[in-house]
Amino acid sequence: MASFQLRQFHFFKRESLKDLPEAFGQPDLLMASNGGDLIFLADSAGFIHIVNRKLVVRSFMAASDAHGMRITQMLHIHQTRTLLTVEENVSAATSRSAIKLWSVDSLLRHEDTQPVVVKYQQPTSTPYPLTAVAATPSISQIALGFAGGHMVLIRGNILKSKSTKQRTLHVAPEPVTNLHFVTDAAGTRVTLFATTTAQTMVFDTSGSKSEPAVLEERGCGIGCSLMNEEDELIVARDEAIYTYTVDGRGPCFAFDAPKVLLRRFKHYLLLATAAPSSMAPNLANGDDRPPVDATESRVYSYNDPTTFTILDTKNKLVAYTGVVPGGVRGVATEWGSIFVLGGHGTMDFFSEKDLLERLDILYRQNLYPLAVKMAQNGNYDMASVAGIYKRYGDWLYSKDDFDSAMLQYVQTIGVVEPSYIIRKYLDAQRLNNLTSYLQELHTAGMATSDHTTLLLNCYTKLRDEERLNQFIHTQEDYQFDVDTAIHVCRQAGFYEQALYLADKFSKTGMYLKLKIEDQDDIKAALEYMRKLGDTDISAYLAEFGRRCLGSLPSETTELLVDVCLNGMDVRAAAATADEMHDDMSAPYADTTSLLSMRRIQHLFADQPTWLAAFLERIITRRWLPSDSSRELIAEEDSDMKSAWNTLLELYLCSVESPLHELNTSSSPSEKQTPKERALNLLRNPRTNIDWERAYVLCASNGFTEGIAALYEQRGDIAALLDLYIEHDSLSSMRRLLDEHGESQPDLYIKALHYLARNPQLADNEELLADCLSTIEKHNLMSPLRVLQALGDSEQSGVTLGMVRGYIMRQINATSKRIEDNKAAIASYTSEFKVHSEKMDALKNKPIVFQSTKCTSCMAPLDLPSVHFLCKHSYHQRCLGDIGDSCPRCQAENQKLEDQRRAQEISAKQHDAFFDKLHHSDEGFDVIASWFAKSPFAFTKLIDQ
Repeated sequence: MASFQLRQFHFFKRESLKDLPEAFGQPDLLMASNGGDLIFLADSAGFIHIVNRKLVVRSFMAASDAHGMRITQMLHIHQTRTLLTVEENVSAATSRSAIKLWSVDSLLRHEDTQPVVVKYQQPTSTPYPLTAVAATPSISQIALGFAGGHMVLIRGNILKSKSTKQRTLHVAPEPVTNLHFVTDAAGTRVTLFATTTAQTMVFDTSGSKSEPAVLEERGCGIGCSLMNEEDELIVARDEAIYTYTVDGRGPCFAFDAPKVLLRRFKHYLLLATAAPSSMAPNLANGDDRPPVDATESRVYSYNDPTTFTILDTKNKLVAYTGVVPGGVRGVATEWGSIFVLGGHGTMDFFSEKDLLERLDILYRQNLYPLAVKMAQNGNYDMASVAGIYKRYGDWLYSKDDFDSAMLQYVQTIGVVEPSYIIRKYLDAQRLNNLTSYLQELHTAGMATSDHTTLLLNCYTKLRDEERLNQFIHTQEDYQFDVDTAIHVCRQAGFYEQALYLADKFSKTGMYLKLKIEDQDDIKAALEYMRKLGDTDISAYLAEFGRRCLGSLPSETTELLVDVCLNGMDVRAAAATADEMHDDMSAPYADTTSLLSMRRIQHLFADQPTWLAAFLERIITRRWLPSDSSRELIAEEDSDMKSAWNTLLELYLCSVESPLHELNTSSSPSEKQTPKERALNLLRNPRTNIDWERAYVLCASNGFTEGIAALYEQRGDIAALLDLYIEHDSLSSMRRLLDEHGESQPDLYIKALHYLARNPQLADNEELLADCLSTIEKHNLMSPLRVLQALGDSEQSGVTLGMVRGYIMRQINATSKRIEDNKAAIASYTSEFKVHSEKMDALKNKPIVFQSTKCTSCMAPLDLPSVHFLCKHSYHQRCLGDIGDSCPRCQAENQKLEDQRRAQEISAKQHDAFFDKLHHSDEGFDVIASWFAKSPFAFTKLIDQ
């Protein structure tokens, strides 16, 4: 009695075919099919009926004419379109079976076909019934099994009845029940599986010898074995269904029922089991109650009702079970359906319900795992399978089984919108489940930055550092938004994890933020920045430099110096390359992003002392070395000026550098003050300081020494003297006058005015004497002006004794000059008188020419001759084209004429006269000199 332990379903529709052809009403029908799109029936009269898809029957007599011969076995070999029949005389106790091969195509063409009779010899003298037969697809081998236990192999060209050989493979002590050939893809190896009522064995029939390999000391009944698609032997025994390969027994499928027939359809196994009609439900009538187990033994007759069962071995369920009245005579699987021939001449048609119908049955019973398995085995698409998982998860969620529900939701990744599941598990008590789902979402590569944020937030809220590390460190493709992951880890305080991600994915900015802003590990940040390229380190120093200077000023300053110097080298190289390749070629390098010195200085806004150190280090390493006389590019030249100017300003603000790079004192241990360093900068000829800016800085800070150094550098001695006068620095004035008085005697005039106003100063009388001596020597001022300068100020304390010598010298010199002028006047008067008399004689008295010789050729004069008023006479021929001017006096006359013309021109240059008058200390002399040139002699009266 059957004991069903599998779930039973109604996955097949059963219909009883009506109006069947007359052939189906024949008693004791035998049915066979094997995928050839045909069904073969054999009746007790020896006829074989071929049925096609339209149930059209083609019949022919296959049995011999001998009385009692009938077809007992049929085998359709669809590869060669051949039908193998076995006919026996059922009325005789012993008879020899006849084996025939029929061409199916010839039979369908209604030809008078003669079969190929397979000749064989009985293995024993006593003929036994033929209980099993098998043939290879090419019919090169046929195996025969007899009730006496003999197994015979026939080989050769059987279809042609030529060269066939027969040998006995094995003799079993029990009847042979089933034979099955298996051929490999190349057709070179042929294996024969055989079962008896007590053994299961396998033979290799490829060679001349084949020893049996017993797979198990158990057999099966006739028709209770078959070969599946994987070339495995399936054996149906009462307690279970077993699988075998050439190596031994494989897995089994428990199904306890007395089997009488085994067939295959797709992945289903079709079983006919012996069961009384009263103990098996008739599902054809709609009764789907499971059968009741029997506790008493019973002997079943051949015509008892048979339970027909369809087993789904993949999904481990019963797809259909029902009773076939009169027993199952045959099963055919053609045209995508199952045909079951009943003992009462009935033909039942079984068609598989579509997958949606089968799944709907499972849904109604909440059998979602089975539905998933069935969908997967049915090659359902991923989206549909995921839909089943979703329904399963929703059902479990409604039962508060959140853990199991999450296992199902995980299977929907890639199909179901993640937000649908996430919303269900946002409660704090379900964060573990949500974390698992998000992990799988990332593994599948379906996560967004929001999912990453949520997952990392779950880790951080659960404080699950282990899983957080595992998530971060074990990812291979890192299919998540790294920036988001770093941000979340940073917010939650998991800095090590954030640093790991930032370092692995070269998120330099974020790595430095973590080191500097969160961990305050400035030293490590500086070491990390040293490994970066020029462009990157420039950008990050500009961002983090001020914070680093606040913590580690010395190390940061050193790094900034290195970056700045390297940037200068790169720019210089780029400029050189551009000059060499100025023919529209690409530039040497992009230097716009490099950190220049002027862009660095603002970082020291809160660190003026280290700014001074930075500038000192740059200057000493870049512009002060002896080999730094190279020509600078425009940008570096601007940087150099900025460095000098800024450093000077820092010194003047009393900022002292901690490095003392520019200490120029004779003793290294003796430190200079900032003002001393500033003065050294101003006096150093190699410095490149903006003069105007330096002057403003020195003046605004009251740094007189610096202003003096600037005047000296510029060579403005007059301004320098004014500075000394302003600050009453008499010694500096004396030094300045000693050094520059000879080349610039006008300095003594300023000194004189100053000394006249400040007679109380020490060494005033001595310096005053020197000033008066120099003024007198170079005639810089008239005595009158000197006296006015000395006595003009109310505060003047100059006494007569201080200037007695000067005054006496001036009086004596003036007296002598007066006497000289008087003598000159007398001389000019006498000369004027002589010249006046001559002019009067020329105008009013006759001239007597007494010369007898030509002044030119010294020959005696003869006519025609020419006489000039200068009393020179010439032959007319000696004068030639000279004109009316005496050749002897012409040069002197021309000189006088030029002087007269110059006086005329000078008399018209009034601007020059007034300019000379304005800048002269002796205006009277200028006027007298101008009148001496008779300016009004050339004046013309214009009539109004």
